[in-house]
Amino acid sequence: MSNWNEDPWDTPRSSDAAETDGMVPDLRRYSRQILIGLAIVATVFVAWAGYQVTSLAGNLQTDDAPAMPADNAVTEVEVVFPEGFTVAQVAARLERDAPGFTVADVDAALASSDLVAPFRPADVTSYEGLLFPALYRVASYEDEADVLARMIEELRTRALSNDIEAAAQRLGRTPYELIIIASLIEREVKVADERALVSRVIHNRLELDMELQIDAALYYGAPEGADFATLKAADTPYNLYRVKGLPPTPIANPGEAALIAAMNPADDPAEDDARCTARTKKEKQQPCRLLFYVLADAEGRHAFSTTYRLHEQNVEAARAAGVLP
Repeated sequence: MSNWNEDPWDTPRSSDAAETDGMVPDLRRYSRQILIGLAIVATVFVAWAGYQVTSLAGNLQTDDAPAMPADNAVTEVEVVFPEGFTVAQVAARLERDAPGFTVADVDAALASSDLVAPFRPADVTSYEGLLFPALYRVASYEDEADVLARMIEELRTRALSNDIEAAAQRLGRTPYELIIIASLIEREVKVADERALVSRVIHNRLELDMELQIDAALYYGAPEGADFATLKAADTPYNLYRVKGLPPTPIANPGEAALIAAMNPADDPAEDDARCTARTKKEKQQPCRLLFYVLADAEGRHAFSTTYRLHEQNVEAARAAGVLP
């Protein structure tokens, strides 16, 4: 073993056979190795950084560029069915707003009997009143039967969530009859807070076996522009001036508010209500019930009454106001 020189600056001696210059370890070889290693690391890092920049630029370019749908990509359109639409109007709206849909195909899907109809009696074939009106997103892979089935299921879900079966039992009606009543309310009422009042009139008149005399039913299925007097004289099951009870089917597809009103009619007025106190002594022999209503203003509000005499007064007031002819 060579003796170690404590002086690091000692001059190397040619006679020293050790792999050091003098007594100092030769760092030059290690320096070269370190520099080579650093060069390799630097080269790898530059290559990696270049890749990352290229990848990031590609991603930014891809995100900024508009995506072009593939030929088989799923697309959707929004179709709105307003409350009170009939089945015929639903078919026309689908044809208008959903590419590839036609009225003929909607009619064929409804006529196929493949669609389950909740609450509908076995002897009824119409789907009127069973297609819940709302906004639907229609996908390109769907057909007419798919959309109609979704509308039917939505009606069933809304009706059950509002306890239609319990309401039917409480009111002495079937769920389908309540849907019919809801359709009448939907087409008759423009002011939201009158729905339950009209519902009360309908339920009261049904209990008393009175004709409902609802104008909206006259126009169901009638030609556009049909004369009211002609329709009122026609012998059809939807002429509720001639036929007692409910029409055989709903006259439109009611929304949830109308369904709730049909299931929850307003209370009759209290005895101290003006509609009750205005009755004559003879009229007061009968319970005070809402039995009549007539259009009262241009905004669609109605005047409600408990006797035919008071109803006639409301009719005259409406004529004087120019609301009725």
